[in-house]
Amino acid sequence: QESFTALAFVDTRPSPCATPPTFAMTAGGSHASDRAGAGHEPSETSPEELARLLGTDLTRGLTPEQAAEVLRRDGPNELEKPPRPTLLVLFLMQLTGFVIMLLIAAAVASIVVNATGPRKADPLSYTTGIAIMVIVVINAGIAAWTEAKASDALEALTKMTQATIYVVRGGEEVRVDVPTVVRGDLVVLGTGDVVPADLRLCEAEDVKVSEMALTGEPEDVSKTWKMPRREGGPEKLTPENMAFSGCSVTNGKGKGLVVETGMGTR
Repeated sequence: QESFTALAFVDTRPSPCATPPTFAMTAGGSHASDRAGAGHEPSETSPEELARLLGTDLTRGLTPEQAAEVLRRDGPNELEKPPRPTLLVLFLMQLTGFVIMLLIAAAVASIVVNATGPRKADPLSYTTGIAIMVIVVINAGIAAWTEAKASDALEALTKMTQATIYVVRGGEEVRVDVPTVVRGDLVVLGTGDVVPADLRLCEAEDVKVSEMALTGEPEDVSKTWKMPRREGGPEKLTPENMAFSGCSVTNGKGKGLVVETGMGTR
């Protein structure tokens, strides 16, 4: 996932029916873009200007139609998941255990010894090696099937407990699933909420956010909607008017404009 450094917007003309323009990151290994536009850092852009650039409204948010269009364009607000291993892959993985490999080696050695010995014509001399192989295959098959079923159950449980958040759409606060949050959405934050995407705060009343998962900082970080102050002193790890995906709100309430979702979040 990339950090914000420079943002390019396709269209800066406000339109009540247009969907928020796509902006792509252009710094240090981030997405390349040939779209024209001036660079904008969300933390250094006023909420009013950022809302104009995103084609949204600081009071009414996006309309449901705009949100649906952006969701179709950008995809769901979730991290990419690695492809699930097939049952065959799970079966082969079961055969890579140290004990299992010892049993397979013992079975092969037993068969080879009997095949080169004086009783090589006797079928019963191979029963030990064959029995070990059969047990290994049955054990691996049961383990692979059990792991696949457990993975299905965990995925179903995850869908049942999917996180939700309040956003303002069409002037009304509605509760939506976090994967349906899109850029330009006006998110309502309260104590106990987990930030669903990277936000530029436009309202903040005594907001504090835990950024331990992001920066390792143990203390809660105070947030504001105001532009960052240009003062001497140590530079902060994150902009004080930004809240990043996955961080939890420990105090206060506020609102923020979504500037990045999914794999584009910090």
